[in-house]
Amino acid sequence: MASAKDFARLEQINGVARYILVRGNGHVVSQNMEDTAGFGPIVSHCGAQCDALGADMSGKRYIHLCIERDSGNDLLVFSLGHYYLGILKHEESDRQETIDNVIYFLQNLS
Repeated sequence: MASAKDFARLEQINGVARYILVRGNGHVVSQNMEDTAGFGPIVSHCGAQCDALGADMSGKRYIHLCIERDSGNDLLVFSLGHYYLGILKHEESDRQETIDNVIYFLQNLS
């Protein structure tokens, strides 16, 4: 199982501006955000929606949601079992490329 320190490497991924990793109950495990109180519950709620979608789609991994923001730094949420990962992408980064980079990172966690 990956540790919280492993997730700190997310900030090195092309396209990732900020990240937050929360438990299913919204408790923050790892982050590099300032507004964890605001984003933690949002990521937890969206992650639960990813779980519901995953169940409907025969349990496919890396179901994610994207919340488009006017600023361009979209919020991407990934379900990771008992944890949920929220990513704020850089404004100028391509959304799909950032998603692909994060999924590649997740697939290669030890």
